[in-house]
Amino acid sequence: MRGAACQAVYQREAAEHPGEPWLVDHHWRREGITFSAFNAMLGRFVAALAWNAFLIPFFWVGLNVRGMGRVFLVFATIFALIGVVLWGRWLQMLGELLRYGNTFFAYDEFPYFLGQTFRGRLRAPHHVSALDELTFTIRCVQEKSVTTGSGETRTTRVICLELYQDAFSLSRDQLTGLAGGDIPVEFKLPANRPPTVLAAAPPTYWEIQAQGKAHGGADFQAYFLIPVYKRS
Repeated sequence: MRGAACQAVYQREAAEHPGEPWLVDHHWRREGITFSAFNAMLGRFVAALAWNAFLIPFFWVGLNVRGMGRVFLVFATIFALIGVVLWGRWLQMLGELLRYGNTFFAYDEFPYFLGQTFRGRLRAPHHVSALDELTFTIRCVQEKSVTTGSGETRTTRVICLELYQDAFSLSRDQLTGLAGGDIPVEFKLPANRPPTVLAAAPPTYWEIQAQGKAHGGADFQAYFLIPVYKRS
């Protein structure tokens, strides 16, 4: 119902701005986009807490009910190990936040069009000179709803299909020279891929991933949506 309501709003606003879908598809900031490492860390923290809270009743039954209660204890213990992975990833993301902070990606143009050259600038994060390598990846992602089974066993899940990818890397020496300034990012956008449609359910979108490897410290990772549309 929510998706249908959003689609109705999108179609109404798109009719008011023909040929300019970027005005109604998403609340873009023309100057660029921020990756909030704090929000990403907080989301993982809440997920880890929720997972552990989910297991509490199973541990209680396993410790207080004889017989079949042991089955609950074994089940809870196995799934608690998955929780250890969640907490480990949370600690990693906390280290990334404390070391690099939030990051901003500036658009050189707004919007971008399929078939043209994409140019933007990553505001160099704190301690960027400590990275051994920084890789930028551009990708086009299309989400799809997949239904399996039938009747009571029928389930629907969303999968992400990568329709396009390109990447390049910067060495430690190159990053040292860019510390304290902007890191230029440039890609050729293919003309034969779908444009951004964030208002759709499920959506299609373009993103830039910045991933840095640090020797003996927290790695760097950030994601940025980019406005790539089809010229009308």
